[in-house]
Amino acid sequence: MGPSISLNNVSLTLAGNRVLDPISVELAAGQLHMLVGPNGAGKTSLLKSLLGLMPHGGEINRHWPDPNGKGLNAVRMPAYIPQQSQFDVVLPVTIEDYMSAIISPRPLFFRQSAKVRHQVAELLEQLGLGDKAGLQLGQLSGGERQRLMFAQALFRQSSLWFLDEPMTGLDTEGQTLITDLIGQFRDKRHTLVMVHHDMAFVRRHADNVLIINAGLEAMGPPQLVLVTGTGVSEVA
Repeated sequence: MGPSISLNNVSLTLAGNRVLDPISVELAAGQLHMLVGPNGAGKTSLLKSLLGLMPHGGEINRHWPDPNGKGLNAVRMPAYIPQQSQFDVVLPVTIEDYMSAIISPRPLFFRQSAKVRHQVAELLEQLGLGDKAGLQLGQLSGGERQRLMFAQALFRQSSLWFLDEPMTGLDTEGQTLITDLIGQFRDKRHTLVMVHHDMAFVRRHADNVLIINAGLEAMGPPQLVLVTGTGVSEVA
């Protein structure tokens, strides 16, 4: 199960300009929290602040469940899917070699163990990339690179996910794969924080919605927050 996340007077200022007014909320463990709002409203900035990638005012704390009842908070590495893939597409490496380098410290010019090759094959197959293993990064489409980012993140087996418009560049098949994957995370009670603009998707899948517009305008279940006529659909 993933952690809960508490925000205490979290604000964000960039180049002397206030981007986010102070926000104080508790994001429950094991839920899918979706950030919606107009372009430039501060959604991605808030997501990066939650990740620790941007300086911010106030406090952000993660509270991990303790399965052993000993009150210990383990340090866990979150998984992050940015809006745009961050691969160096000119690298002359195949997808299989790229994933192998993530899984194993063994240099690529040595043959990887059967265990590593099996892990790579499973991850690529799970994201519909099994037949692309021999292609180089630069030969992938934008949507395929997005899937590869999920494969990379899946290996780390995190129960805390931050996703910034994860459907960007995906075709219908890719969107279905990622939607199913997100459903699996929810079944396992992972904690997910996602920026998303598709209100139909948000209504179907979100446990909790935060309307962001230079601050927090509203928060709650989608059936209560995303009410027809509130203007959310127009600004998201």
